[in-house]
Amino acid sequence: MERAAELFKVLGHESRLWLVRLLGDEAMSVGALTEATGMSQPLVSQHLKTLRQAGLVSSMRQGKAVTYALTDDHVAHVVADALVHVNEPPPGPRGADEERRNHHD
Repeated sequence: MERAAELFKVLGHESRLWLVRLLGDEAMSVGALTEATGMSQPLVSQHLKTLRQAGLVSSMRQGKAVTYALTDDHVAHVVADALVHVNEPPPGPRGADEERRNHHD
């Protein structure tokens, strides 16, 4: 539970969720991530550092270029599932279905 809580702490920032979402599609450079998000380069780099320290993102250097990628697709699925969840219509009041069933019996 402790490690799962740490994961959610790291993912608990909108900018990092956005980066994970983008990196779930393909490996990208800081420049590409900056362009895609509209965040400043230093801010993207700071969030990538946090994601790397948590073991969620890895970096690969090719000459002067550095590309970032998710270390595990599970994290992309967690973020995708969270986005699906928050975009679902809200449920009715808790217990409303059970109340209706009991009322009709």
